[in-house]
Amino acid sequence: MNDHANAVDNVLYLHGFNSHPGSAKAELTRRACEQARPRPRFIAPALSHHPGPAWQTAREVMSTLTGRTMVIGSSMGGFLAMGLARTHDVARVVLINPAVDPLRIALERMGAEIEHVETGEMFVIDESYADALREQQAEVVNTDRFLVLLGSEDEILDYRQALEMLEGSRFVVNEGDDHGLSRYPELLSTVLAHGGLTLPEDFNPVP
Repeated sequence: MNDHANAVDNVLYLHGFNSHPGSAKAELTRRACEQARPRPRFIAPALSHHPGPAWQTAREVMSTLTGRTMVIGSSMGGFLAMGLARTHDVARVVLINPAVDPLRIALERMGAEIEHVETGEMFVIDESYADALREQQAEVVNTDRFLVLLGSEDEILDYRQALEMLEGSRFVVNEGDDHGLSRYPELLSTVLAHGGLTLPEDFNPVP
């Protein structure tokens, strides 16, 4: 049962690496927040593909919010959400297939040239990515506030690493699901309930 007395006032959505605020999961979350009761303010900033500026944006946006905030982070956005839980007063955190060790991935893909899915901009993963991630890595705290959604067939991240590193969290492991977490629409009521919010029974995530 949701406790609306402790419902969050804000839902801050942090998209993943090489994604954007209009991604499918971000839009699903926005539509859910529009119909939730009580209705929270929904914020989904555009985050740089570089972890340094992305972290700076996440902190700056979080610092402007008043009231109770639930941060939802997908993939690399999950790494940023864990950072905000350490540095700011975050009421609740939802992690969607979070990148718990993005430094390892950056080192493995060093020198890779990537096209941004929205802008078409080409960028290269270089040592500055690794340097920024080294600065951001720290002990994970406040896991009792975490809801972690995982796909057991995540083709990019090993979900078992999140299970180990985020001990103390509430986990929902979706058997057979992948990094995109296709079951996310079915989980929206669970996600919002984590922040004390309720969706109508007839909520349809597809307009």
